[in-house]
Amino acid sequence: MKTTMLVTIFCLSLVLSACAAASPAAVTDSTTVATEAAPAATATEAPPVATATEAPPAPTATEAAPTAVVAPPVSGSGVVGGDPTFNLGVVIWQGYWLSRDHFGPFVMASGMGIPFEPPMDMIMGGVQMIAQNPNDQVMIPQNMLPLQAVYRSGSPKLVNNPMDFDPMDFEGMRLDPATFDTTVDVRGQAETMLKETQWAHNFANAHFGEVDGDFGAQQRFIGLMVNMLAQMQAQYAMQSLMGEDMLFHNSDGALDYTGNWVMLHALADLAVLSKGEVQPRYMNPDMYPMFANGAAMLFQALAERTPESAQEAAAAIRALVYLAWSADDASVGDSALAKAVAIADGQLLGLAADDVVENAAALVGLISIGAATGDVNYLAAADELYQKLAADFDPSSGVFQSKSVYSVDDVAWLIGGLNWVTQKGSEAMRGDAANQLTAFYESTLNLSGMQLSAPPGKDGAMAGDYEKNLPSELYYHPLQTPPPPMSGMLTEPAAEITWD
Repeated sequence: MKTTMLVTIFCLSLVLSACAAASPAAVTDSTTVATEAAPAATATEAPPVATATEAPPAPTATEAAPTAVVAPPVSGSGVVGGDPTFNLGVVIWQGYWLSRDHFGPFVMASGMGIPFEPPMDMIMGGVQMIAQNPNDQVMIPQNMLPLQAVYRSGSPKLVNNPMDFDPMDFEGMRLDPATFDTTVDVRGQAETMLKETQWAHNFANAHFGEVDGDFGAQQRFIGLMVNMLAQMQAQYAMQSLMGEDMLFHNSDGALDYTGNWVMLHALADLAVLSKGEVQPRYMNPDMYPMFANGAAMLFQALAERTPESAQEAAAAIRALVYLAWSADDASVGDSALAKAVAIADGQLLGLAADDVVENAAALVGLISIGAATGDVNYLAAADELYQKLAADFDPSSGVFQSKSVYSVDDVAWLIGGLNWVTQKGSEAMRGDAANQLTAFYESTLNLSGMQLSAPPGKDGAMAGDYEKNLPSELYYHPLQTPPPPMSGMLTEPAAEITWD
């Protein structure tokens, strides 16, 4: 097995945040193990928000499949050589923590993008709003380098040794600018924005305490920061990437329609946050019209678009379903849902792809539209696709027999598709899908070396003491993954892994 080390902007981190909202009877973006984006929204109800308290009890090690006589040791997931305690509970919690580990250092410390000067007066005003107990104060990191635009790729190797810096000095997590591909891709920008808006929802959850309480202020502060980051990145995209056709173009002029669908999802979620009805602390009446109108205009620009891949179709359906739920204008909501149905009927029903990644993406789209409309025909179609995935899966290795090279984007779609079946698929498929999800997750993210580094022990990304109560370190990160000072790497997954 070999790993290609390169930081790229993709959807895996968002999928992992989705793990936190999963439950064995109803598992998922990103966080939520859904696909590259947020949890599925229906047309009539708010989308679920991932919280640390929603994770289910971890299955016990005795629930693992029995080991045959004279066979190599088999883990709790069924993967040969895996951890015997690995189970769906570990997937959910580890996904939650790796998601937090991924986005903070990247968007606030790495420098891999176009930075902006953080408005300290606004930040201090926000701190006063969310931290009103002198016994629970916020520590503002030193040398923050927040990004208003993210570059396409760069080396994950750190230029400094984090041990030479205070943990709250973000200078210790810088990457080498000489390695950056400075193209700003619409999809990378939008995935980052959506990741941040979903975590803004999460950090406003009661799990992180009340404004006058004695815990959680640091995490509530992160929520304010990521909401601000997403707003700044949206404004950059509208000013620098939007063309006369009202579509968003990469900085090199290329047009990525999948990226535009993700941007639609992100703008719609920013409108939800700034409106303040779901999360009052993020209310911003000055910003709300910009994001709501931006989403509406982008929807109109995409109205005649027919997706050309299962991945694009899935991204489109998820964005449209979210817009259908969130739009103030009922006609926009109705049109968005009708467009999502048309895409599902035209591009995903009857899909005959041999590629496992395409089939996983189609599962995301079909189950998402099925949940939004209540139409069981979409679940029946998803069952057929899932059976194709299951037939190709090797439970002893935890990967698919037809595929030996996995980009991080491939891993994201596969985790997302399996997660959607586990959460929202037909009852007959959920148990098998949960087992397959657990094995694939352990193999790709725990055993392959794809995760380049992670904080040590139960620390997680700026974890509070009240969050360090899970059974073992395995619930926070892969046990074989070294911390940044030892690996010399940012807390990100690699771009590609190969089974040989």
